[in-house]
Amino acid sequence: MTPPSVKSALDEWIKSGKSGSEVNRVISSYIEENFTKVAFMTSAELAEAVGVSQASITRFAHSLGFAGFGEWSKEMQRMIRAELSGPERLWFADHPTLSTPDASGDRVVLSEHLHLESLNHILASQVFEDLAQAIVQAHRVILVAARASATLIPYLHYFLSKVRPNVEAAVPGDVLWERLPAEQPDGVLVVALAFPRYPRVLVERVKELVDSGFQVAAVTDHPNAPVAAHLSTVVAVPVTTASLFDSYATPIALFNLLIRRVAQLTPEASMQRLNQIEEQDRRHGVYYER
Repeated sequence: MTPPSVKSALDEWIKSGKSGSEVNRVISSYIEENFTKVAFMTSAELAEAVGVSQASITRFAHSLGFAGFGEWSKEMQRMIRAELSGPERLWFADHPTLSTPDASGDRVVLSEHLHLESLNHILASQVFEDLAQAIVQAHRVILVAARASATLIPYLHYFLSKVRPNVEAAVPGDVLWERLPAEQPDGVLVVALAFPRYPRVLVERVKELVDSGFQVAAVTDHPNAPVAAHLSTVVAVPVTTASLFDSYATPIALFNLLIRRVAQLTPEASMQRLNQIEEQDRRHGVYYER
């Protein structure tokens, strides 16, 4: 069964296709009945299954607003994998993906390579700069996440705390998580980390915080992710879903670059804080020395 959130986009594609040429109507009908399968086909396989030319498949993708079949296929896979359960991911992990159709090598590594290359575009974006500036200007930064996304908090929390004070973290079950909506929002920046599968508890808490007057930003995987509907500052960074569990290598790299940007914006304060931490660590013999 096609997940509900996927179905809305699929319905639009089917409606668009069926309003076009006879070939597009045939393609649309096949996709309607075999969407999950189609998402992991090559254009040649889809053309053969439908009984049309590969050029017709490419034209169909163009009619939906995509640059080509590869871009359309990647979006179909993203939509599906954002909804997959653990057992479903195990099955898909053993089947081909179209993210890199002509490349050789492990598809997770290949996918990460492509995603890491996208970081230069993200770094040059205004929204990335807006997030860095918001972190600098806030008196207090609170990182929030839930379930798998919460595994990213320790890295960002630990290193961001090295270049600025008053960085906190909250996940469901924490005291801070429970009382956060009752906190004073002035001077507070909440940064939500929200990646598939999007935890409902996180999306609802973000909406609640926005309604309570908090400044909230998000780092997520897609501009149209559920958490993004409530926010103006949303940094979208891709995650690799071509494996049993999502790989967060690219988001981690983005966090590293975000922390660097914060330090660049506050060079004297960051240097002073780093020196203080280094001196404290030295006094307490934190690191092994020969």
